[in-house]
Amino acid sequence: MLALLVGSVLAIAGLAYVLMPLLRPDLTAASARTLGGNEVEPTAIDALREIEFDQATGKLSAEDYAALRAEYTPLALAELEAAAGTPEVSTADPAEQLIARAKSRATSCPSCGPRPESDALYCSDCGRNLASRCLKCGATVEHSQARFCGECGAAIAA
Repeated sequence: MLALLVGSVLAIAGLAYVLMPLLRPDLTAASARTLGGNEVEPTAIDALREIEFDQATGKLSAEDYAALRAEYTPLALAELEAAAGTPEVSTADPAEQLIARAKSRATSCPSCGPRPESDALYCSDCGRNLASRCLKCGATVEHSQARFCGECGAAIAA
């Protein structure tokens, strides 16, 4: 009889634990808006990414996609313009400087033209090195087949 009573109490406690989020929706809404204790505000840029994803996976019709895109595009542009107006923080972190240099490189092959990959180190058609500058010192790399920088000796795009 005691085992039946203990089992019943545990079953009821487990059921209450599982149903608690459904019975108290204010807690789930508050936890969904925070990430690591910080308030997370959805942006129009995030909405556009979600719309693009939904359209690519076939979840949105062409009409819905066009309507949502027309609604969120001006908002996303305003957010981007506001972000561009803020002064960029200069950091002395060498890794951040290296990343900024890598992003600023042009990804255009002299023989094949612009590449679709924004972070490509080599041309996907002919295999030519696209690095026009050394990522370590920023010096111009003259030869497309160069493996080392002529100024500092660093390896070019390992």
